[in-house]
Amino acid sequence: MKTLPLPGVPDVVWHDSALRCLFVAIGDPGVVCTFDSDQLRHIETVTTEEGAHTLAVDPFSHEVYVFCPVSGGAAIYAAS
Repeated sequence: MKTLPLPGVPDVVWHDSALRCLFVAIGDPGVVCTFDSDQLRHIETVTTEEGAHTLAVDPFSHEVYVFCPVSGGAAIYAAS
């Protein structure tokens, strides 16, 4: 078993099977970490907003939606 370091406690995890990416939302400090699910390596970490720990992934557009409770909006990221 392999473990990967995270900058906080994971809240939600989504897998995009077409892109072979794993998205991990972490509400504190407010980031989404992206990992290559085949190589089990870190791709990037995107800052969202403190408390933003709910996400969804569109399997067709591969967009990642992060719901931001402080600003009352949603952030949309294009996964690649």
